[in-house]
Amino acid sequence: MIDTIAGPGLSGPLGQQLQERLMGATESARRALSAPGQTFSEAQAADDVAALIGRLAALVGEPGAAEVAEHEAALARLRNRYDTRFQALAAARGAVDRLRPVTSPASMLARAPAALCDTSNFRRAVLSLAGEGQMIASAAHFSGDAAGASAALAQLRAQPIRLEHPLIETELLRRRRATIVDDAQVHPRVDRHLVSVLRCTSYAAAPLVLGAQVIGMIHSDRGPGERLDVLDRDVLWEFASLLADAYESASLRRTLRHEREQMREFLDWVGARSGELTDGPVRLGTIQRASRPSSPLPQTAPTATGARDDRVVFEGLLTRRELDVLRLLADGSSNRAIAQALVISDGTVKFHVNSILRKLHVANRAEAVARYLRLLGMRAP
Repeated sequence: MIDTIAGPGLSGPLGQQLQERLMGATESARRALSAPGQTFSEAQAADDVAALIGRLAALVGEPGAAEVAEHEAALARLRNRYDTRFQALAAARGAVDRLRPVTSPASMLARAPAALCDTSNFRRAVLSLAGEGQMIASAAHFSGDAAGASAALAQLRAQPIRLEHPLIETELLRRRRATIVDDAQVHPRVDRHLVSVLRCTSYAAAPLVLGAQVIGMIHSDRGPGERLDVLDRDVLWEFASLLADAYESASLRRTLRHEREQMREFLDWVGARSGELTDGPVRLGTIQRASRPSSPLPQTAPTATGARDDRVVFEGLLTRRELDVLRLLADGSSNRAIAQALVISDGTVKFHVNSILRKLHVANRAEAVARYLRLLGMRAP
């Protein structure tokens, strides 16, 4: 390497900079070895550096076996710590990835504590939702202790965490970061009810941040008497951050599904209305001259059964086609028979039936027929 630097290698602007650095390093080494200062040419710089390196190696000596072993052990520890951290964070990401297919946001949060404990060193986890200045426990998981998780969840729900100063959870909501609480039994800023229920010495907590809003928090620990380290905090924060993203995606998908269903219902309504207009007959009226009657019109006498004209009773409430469908329903006709009688599709009949039930405030076809007959003054069969 030194041979390549010497001579023609130090040419151009970059070569000038390398030459200056080389001479500066040589001078520093010469002073460190107490060599007398002397001037030397560019061609002698590389040889001078090689000689100085040889003198330094002879002075320091080769490293012993103990130093080499210690250095290799330190590298192994560093590599092991890196691998452990990488695997722990990857497991947290994998746990959230398995929750993403869950379509219900509430179900996703309910499964989150178990997913965290199954893929980390945590043995217990409690997920709480924020609302009205409180943290209300929503889901809990204790590895190998389902009964204990249910009991702890009931106790925490009965007495929610109040977000007041100087509680640690209040600070976490404001700073939006994860933390580890050591010596929880005597810590002055922890919720005493939470610690008494979990009976933990050390626990980690991380908020669920959804955009500009904090929707909840996760508390987790390794069990009574077990302490946590920095990696546990980072794993919980990774899990909570990704869980919030997955929850937001699930909420958006659910909203889109709801909007799509409403749009489908609207299109069905439009199709039924257009079908009604298409199937309806076209009547051409004639203009008649108004004439003054010679005598008043006679009053319509009621029938022997006391029945009234259904067009008068349901005027302004049901459309003409809905009244036709209701008459056929009162006759006991099925949807297919109604469709054939009115020359419309089965889907249009279903739409009219649902509209009739809604307008008459009844639950089924039988109640609709009964109300129809009752309003006409007729007795239901």
